[in-house]
Amino acid sequence: MSETAEGAPAVVAVDIASSGVRALAFDERYRVLAQAARAVSTSVDASGRSAQAWEEVISAVLSVVAEVVAGRARSIEAVVLSGTASSLALSRPGAHGEVEVGEVVLWSDTRAAAFADAGVRATAAARFPHTLCPPHTSYWPAKLRWLQERGLAAGVRFAGAKDLVFETLTGRLWVDPMTAAATGVFDSAAWRWDDESLDRASIRRDRLPEVRAATDAAPLLPALARRLGLAAGTPVVLGGMDGPLAQLGAAGRRLGAHTCTVGTSIAYRAGTPSRVVDPSARVWCYPVEPCFWVVGGAGSNGGNVLTWLAEVLGMEVGDLVAPALALPSDEALVFLPYFHGERAPLWRDDLRGAVVGLGAHHGALDLVRAGLDGVACAALELAEAVTEVVGPAEEVRLTGGFLRDPAWTQLATDALGVATTVPDPDAATAAGAATLAWTALGRPLAHAEAPARARAQRAPDGAAHAVLARKALLARGLREAIASASAAMARAR
Repeated sequence: MSETAEGAPAVVAVDIASSGVRALAFDERYRVLAQAARAVSTSVDASGRSAQAWEEVISAVLSVVAEVVAGRARSIEAVVLSGTASSLALSRPGAHGEVEVGEVVLWSDTRAAAFADAGVRATAAARFPHTLCPPHTSYWPAKLRWLQERGLAAGVRFAGAKDLVFETLTGRLWVDPMTAAATGVFDSAAWRWDDESLDRASIRRDRLPEVRAATDAAPLLPALARRLGLAAGTPVVLGGMDGPLAQLGAAGRRLGAHTCTVGTSIAYRAGTPSRVVDPSARVWCYPVEPCFWVVGGAGSNGGNVLTWLAEVLGMEVGDLVAPALALPSDEALVFLPYFHGERAPLWRDDLRGAVVGLGAHHGALDLVRAGLDGVACAALELAEAVTEVVGPAEEVRLTGGFLRDPAWTQLATDALGVATTVPDPDAATAAGAATLAWTALGRPLAHAEAPARARAQRAPDGAAHAVLARKALLARGLREAIASASAAMARAR
């Protein structure tokens, strides 16, 4: 790190993801000056549990911020937060003024599936024009019903992990419009919590965070300023949710530049100047601000499919991709990657993974190649749903840890059939959050610019795209046949 970089004014973006927490210091040119990361464990079991201990989350946040701040406290002008979609935790004031927080339930927690009954689904579907969230257990409505059935203590409040981190740092329970919109109980047309959805869940609006602009800020509490080594009164900017911020960080407000992420799961997004309703309720639309929205969707299966394959085959993930992608794609070998059901654009918990067309001549790497193709085909189907709503992409910017491999980057490019680039720095969510911090400080990014610079453009291979498009079409028919057969077997039991 140069002396110039060390003394440059900076903001610290804290990215609270489902696998861990990262803090990155950005200067005004969006160069990463320092960064730190801590993993956060997720508790999973056969009941559908997918949750994190609040103590571990907040400890990770404070740890990474302190590490990044160390040695450069005088140059840190603000802290800004980003978080995952649809997390949910209960909190209430303690006996001595502290806030007691329960476990953080992640979007992937399915323990509320039994409460996503016809009534809940019907209400969510009817409210879709208002919430723009399809009926699914990853959102709050079913989870709120489930929590009600378990019993709620007096004075309990409902908030996401990022909201509670902001409260810990500032003493104020606020939520930004992006994060609020990802709950499924926010009316983004009226810009307030959705009364009908809350009434259905028997939740009062005053039990939820106050909705504020993503660029609103509150001063860091004095005790935490001392603990973190920051100046008293350092502003903490509310920030936003990872999906829209990844779009903002990788592509700015350019309407022709879409983004595709392959991390643990997949996602595809596009910016739009106004609120857009998908008439087929396949994709969501979340507000960054009143004049900039992000249309998109996140699937449930991506890099986690490759991780599963590596574990089953007794190999390392890093040893699989290059040799598997050196093989030609076998059009007759179809891998359905629905290990965790599917969110966008299908919103179906009943789907499961399958391999169709497996023969004695296939080996381990053929299976891996088919799995990679399966994820790529799912990304293509999701991209098609988004582009039907907002129009085609001029280019797609690729983000996510699993797309650092050039061979997989090319596979994603071939699947999408559009020229792609990889943003630099490859920290789109944090860079998007940093734009909010600099805007809050009165130094916004020029409207036509993006924080990240695009690396060399990749072009899709037309023949490879045609193969993957055919496999995607075949996969759609196969999944319906398998789902129907599974339902028939369940009825027969």
